[in-house]
Amino acid sequence: MADDALPTGENLAMDDHEADDLARKLRKGKLPQMVDWFDPLVLGSVGIRTLISTTIGEYADQRPMQEAADGEPVGKRLVTRHDFSKTDGDEVVPPDADPENLNFATRREKGDQDAPPSETDLARTNRRLKLDSGAFWVDFIADLGDGFEATYAMAYLLAAERLQVGGVLQELPAGQILIWGGDLAYPNATLEEYRKRCLDPYDWAFSADAFKQEPDRELFFVAGNHDWYDGLSAFTTQFCYEASSVGAWRCRQERSYFALRLPYDWWIWGIDVALGDNIDVGQLHYFQGVVESECFSEKLNPKVIVILHAPDWTKPSYKALTKICELVRQRGEVCAIIAGDLHHYSRYQSVEPAAAKGSLPRDQPLHLITSGGGGAFAHPTHDRANIQEIEPAVATRRIRGMGQALRVEKKEEGKYRFRYTKFYPSRGRSRMLTLKNLWLPFRNWRFALLLGFVYLLYAWVFNIAAPKDAVVGTAHTGMNVGDAAAVATAAQNNPAFFFMLLGLWVGLIAYVDANLSNRFLKWLNMPSKLLFGTLHYSAHVMALLYVSSFSMVSAATIFNPLIGAIALSGNELIGELLQAISFTRGREAELATVNSCLAAIDWGAGGSLGRDCARLLQKSAFYVTATALASAAITILIGGFVGGFIFGCYWVITSALFGMHPDAFSALAIKDYKNFLRMKFEKDKLTIYPIALDRVPGPKEWRPWRKSDYKDPNLKHRPLLVPKKDMKPRLIEGPIEIHRASQPPYADVKAYRPRGEG
Repeated sequence: MADDALPTGENLAMDDHEADDLARKLRKGKLPQMVDWFDPLVLGSVGIRTLISTTIGEYADQRPMQEAADGEPVGKRLVTRHDFSKTDGDEVVPPDADPENLNFATRREKGDQDAPPSETDLARTNRRLKLDSGAFWVDFIADLGDGFEATYAMAYLLAAERLQVGGVLQELPAGQILIWGGDLAYPNATLEEYRKRCLDPYDWAFSADAFKQEPDRELFFVAGNHDWYDGLSAFTTQFCYEASSVGAWRCRQERSYFALRLPYDWWIWGIDVALGDNIDVGQLHYFQGVVESECFSEKLNPKVIVILHAPDWTKPSYKALTKICELVRQRGEVCAIIAGDLHHYSRYQSVEPAAAKGSLPRDQPLHLITSGGGGAFAHPTHDRANIQEIEPAVATRRIRGMGQALRVEKKEEGKYRFRYTKFYPSRGRSRMLTLKNLWLPFRNWRFALLLGFVYLLYAWVFNIAAPKDAVVGTAHTGMNVGDAAAVATAAQNNPAFFFMLLGLWVGLIAYVDANLSNRFLKWLNMPSKLLFGTLHYSAHVMALLYVSSFSMVSAATIFNPLIGAIALSGNELIGELLQAISFTRGREAELATVNSCLAAIDWGAGGSLGRDCARLLQKSAFYVTATALASAAITILIGGFVGGFIFGCYWVITSALFGMHPDAFSALAIKDYKNFLRMKFEKDKLTIYPIALDRVPGPKEWRPWRKSDYKDPNLKHRPLLVPKKDMKPRLIEGPIEIHRASQPPYADVKAYRPRGEG
């Protein structure tokens, strides 16, 4: 930080006060917590927004509006808007600080190309991004706006000027450009959620440049599926129109996609494929303009890193990614494809056929990297396949002529093979984490209560449908499996209860995620769905029968001691009580009947006292209401616990053993196992450092920032909260090296143009 930008003592005191207040809120749990995805309210709101986004939302695509609001036609000015390739010694000149860049002078936007630069432009001429021994650094992080502790911990690591990472001898300098890979707030990406779950943590983690006119680093972003739930409206408003900076990162992006030109003709393309597999015409024109520009010439041998939100290469169809790869390969080379969406780390690498080794110059492998550990709950890795089969248009780094063979192993059906190299968390740890679902009724008690209400609905219909004598008899003698089956058979004679059970069976079968194509033959998917769905259904039905039968008699059992106590209290008190709670008050004829019954009661310890009292109490509104409420409460509590435990066991078995139901991890809301990518761009090499944070500090493991911390070189970014102990980030693998080929690619494919052009 320059001396003229040093904060004053008053500002430091203000930061101390803000830090203390933030620490108190964190300890009291008043900051955003990890989203409980199985909270009924969250499930309902996300379901509604998903329904709207997949229907009406498709007609509210904001990308054409971004293009219209931008107002810049495809041309050299738009192509060079994010050109960071110009260097000045050990510094990179941003495009708006470069007098030779068309985006430099504000007044040129009005069409006056010869106008002198404005005062704002002159103030920006001193803005520079740092090179570290000739290398330019870029950070990538995705899926970041969840619980405060996880999001803030990752922002803290990204903000530090230098980071000591386990497995690396030297400290890694911070990325001068930070790229957010989508899903910036959960569960619903509204302006309020963006502020609470994303912007605030990054503002608080990196306030070092708060007193500067322009921040020192740059921020870019792509949109994720959660950002698209409102048709990208809140995302566009917040990040394309309103936000000029986040923390000490500067925002100048005006669309949800970008093409960054970095030093040494490395490129990063961030694409927006919306909720499905769709690239709008404006985005295609933009990237086509980049390819046709002189700065993307074959002579420069441009190397491109493609970034999108989700690993579309795992889906059956990925037309949007194919179009982008075809565009790149007209003049350049795809070196890696990076995505988030799945909240773990995984890397696949192209497989070179053994027959080709030594016969031709060896190409660099293509890397498919998923890094979605920015703050959201951890996803499993044990359900990932060992081999990915990728379409040729995406699978190859380049398509060349001169009779040279493609350098990845090709299967007979035309796809190319990629083998996994690393998963984080490891598959073994991932399977062990599924065991936490056994505590589902306690961890996700709101979801358990929802199951309890479902059990109550079925119990109510069951009580109406089932014969009373069969149920009451088995309740007194104890119900076994045969009794339960008999009662169920009798209840199913009632059409309402039968169709409810049928609906439950169909629903649970539809819920089964039997995508076993990577493990078994595809034709086993449907039998697997029937098997797992029926077993899950049977467990719930058996539990339902027991809970329903128990609740029908348990309330009366609870009131039996009360009846005995009332009987022993005396004839006069009993008479007054029964008259007070019975339906006979004001009806003299029935009152005389009650009195005669009272006179005939044997008030001794034995006799028919219990039966007579029960007979009279059963006619009272108090008894009916009390027993109904008690029965409902018992059904909800016991049914919720039993149903939640059954769901937890089902998830553990199907997920740990068969790799099904990744949503089982969303119920766990695991805040640990975070990760991001730090990329080092050099003239002849790109090095990717995948960095992991195994454990996120808890609320009591942070302390407020103090004035004395300002002198600590590791805290120059002035975070408001500082971990009490080192968080110990480490390398997941690698580092991954991608070397630059000496010869330029020779494309043998026709240039892609949108329909209606050329």
